[in-house]
Amino acid sequence: MIQNRIFTITMGLFLFLKTNINGQSDDLLLTNHSITNKISEVYNNFYETDDTGEIEEILSFLKKNHDLKLHDTIKSKALYLESVYNIVSLHQYEEADKLLDQSFEIASKTNDYLLKGLIYNDKAVVNGYLTQNYVTSKILLEKAIEAFKQVNNRRKLIESYYNLTLALIDLKRYRESINAGKTCLELIKEENDDELLIYYKRIFYLIASNYINLKEFDKAQEYIEILEGHLNNSNFDNKVLTYAWFHRANADLDISKGDYKSAVDNLNKSILYWRQLNTENKKSINESYERELSLEKAVRKEKEVVIGDQRKILFISFLAIVLLFGLIFLLVFFFKRNRKKNQQIVELNNELNDLIVNLKDNNLILEERQREIESLLKLNEQSLFSRILKISTYNDTIGKISDDIDSYMDSSPSASGYLMTVRKKLKALISEDELWEDFKIQFEKIRPEFFNRLKEVAPNLSVNDLKHCTYIVSNLKSKEVAQLINVSPRSVETTRYRIKKKLGLEKEESLYDLLAEL
Repeated sequence: MIQNRIFTITMGLFLFLKTNINGQSDDLLLTNHSITNKISEVYNNFYETDDTGEIEEILSFLKKNHDLKLHDTIKSKALYLESVYNIVSLHQYEEADKLLDQSFEIASKTNDYLLKGLIYNDKAVVNGYLTQNYVTSKILLEKAIEAFKQVNNRRKLIESYYNLTLALIDLKRYRESINAGKTCLELIKEENDDELLIYYKRIFYLIASNYINLKEFDKAQEYIEILEGHLNNSNFDNKVLTYAWFHRANADLDISKGDYKSAVDNLNKSILYWRQLNTENKKSINESYERELSLEKAVRKEKEVVIGDQRKILFISFLAIVLLFGLIFLLVFFFKRNRKKNQQIVELNNELNDLIVNLKDNNLILEERQREIESLLKLNEQSLFSRILKISTYNDTIGKISDDIDSYMDSSPSASGYLMTVRKKLKALISEDELWEDFKIQFEKIRPEFFNRLKEVAPNLSVNDLKHCTYIVSNLKSKEVAQLINVSPRSVETTRYRIKKKLGLEKEESLYDLLAEL
């Protein structure tokens, strides 16, 4: 009888230790009974903090237990969390839209206005990515606002009003966008939350941009000055973003007023701040990655130590059965020590999983920001070159007018002294050498070393040839260039043919491809 009890206890210990060695105890973290509370906990945590760190664990459990029956309220929340994970972590917007519809279908049977508001708000965001139908986005956001008012959730009201401000800008309904932005500002002031400052400062830029579009420059200047007052009142990331928006708003205002020189200066400053933020974000990612690797190495080392101890414990346990009954107590002692270490491993694994999910989220956010920055840089470069071409065109036109006056005066000796005075003034306005040098300086800001490399390939190109090379590398068609410099398209084609010959190109070879590579 005693031998049977010893055998039963020993086998039970053996099976329990074997389960821990194989790392199967993790499945006990969530159960069919605890999943309901866990879904509610993660859902509440998400709409308060927008943190998706714990969602992956819930989704993994639900996939393994797909037959699990959940109450409609919990099921709608679970579907919503899955849609959020598809939006934030996976960027699978079509799948997210389907999940939001399923969640809303269930939520519509309840009076859960908060969940309805969350769904309306997120569907508006997803709609912007999928269809760019901002009319639909506006309707969804207005429904979200009404739902959040029902539960007096100011934080989500702020988010919806912010998204509505952006949607109305896309619809070119600038006055309505201003009203939505001002409502958002009032809510942020009442909430007094430092985390909402990023919305707070961006809205000043959006309102100023709306006033610029409405040609109400004084009011735009007023909001730009308010934004300027917040330049130093934030942490590094928010400060850099605020500076970038501030200079972009000034650039937009300068462009509307026709002050292109100041606009270029502000655009360049804005670009520099976006680049600075991008550099700091990359540095932060590298530091986070190094911490992750260090923690992963520590966890692996700890696992190896624990597994080695467990194997020793098994050996001692089986030896104790053969030798003495008293050694069973020694086996229990080792087992308890081992269980404590297993718990430490579980905790370390959970921390590591959270850190990895956060790192993935940060990587996706930074990649999206980088794409936005690259798009802005490209737009700024195109805008700068377009303005330079316009200035060049204005000067060419002045030159042609001056030439027309010369021709008229040559054919009409009795021309008035007033025309002679006008001609002298027009001649004084333009200097071909100064114009070309200024054009080269501005163009080389966009394409450094272009002219130097071009001269290495073909040193015998004239100033007019060099100008046409800039038109070609900017992908302007012959008709566009002809309209720009007031000549016939055939004249432009003749000039391009002459340039090809000077560059030693065959008839079938592309002049654009050669210039684009310089």
